[in-house]
Amino acid sequence: MVPVITFVGYHNSGKTTFATKVVEILTRKGYRVAVLKSTKHKGLIKDREGSDTYKYKRAGTEAVGLVEPERAILFMDLEDRDPLYLSFLLFSNYDVVICEGFKRSKVPKIEVVRKEFKDKALYRELEGVIGVVSDFPVEGKGLKRFSIERPEEVAQFIEEKFIKRKERVLLLVNGKKIPLKKFVQDSLRGVIEGYIKTLKGIESPLERVEIRFEVDKEKSI
Repeated sequence: MVPVITFVGYHNSGKTTFATKVVEILTRKGYRVAVLKSTKHKGLIKDREGSDTYKYKRAGTEAVGLVEPERAILFMDLEDRDPLYLSFLLFSNYDVVICEGFKRSKVPKIEVVRKEFKDKALYRELEGVIGVVSDFPVEGKGLKRFSIERPEEVAQFIEEKFIKRKERVLLLVNGKKIPLKKFVQDSLRGVIEGYIKTLKGIESPLERVEIRFEVDKEKSI
């Protein structure tokens, strides 16, 4: 399923500028890239009072979508800001989701840090940092180091490690990713594909299958 990577770093570290260059490079290569940006600020996404969407929100709905001829806007209340869950809901048909922020999430992280923040670098304490983009030498076991002047190297790293190796089966339970070994992924995919091929009206070949279901709480007790 769609891989998710987030860029983290201090304010004014240049992470937005750098991540934008990486997105541009991946897009030029022909990949469909979606972006999720986290912010601490509230009230940035506003619905104009008196508009039709505002009226529906006032009526009590948790989500309202406004669809124009070439784009859509979604106003949605969130209980879970996990980028992996949001990517599954919104961007499952993309090749990769590039995030900014979400430093407490469990998705792989690439830190952008400049030498003025060297002593406060996040990779020493933050969980899940797999690479550091910097303008000074960085050392760390299992940590990839990239020059802040070479966004193309980070784009290639994301392409090789994530896009070309993306999981073919993703299981989310209550919004949380459940790790699956390869033989379990193959077994689930084989069983589901087998059932689908017996159904009428299915076009061949199969390209992407998505299944969501709610558990019967009475029977699950």
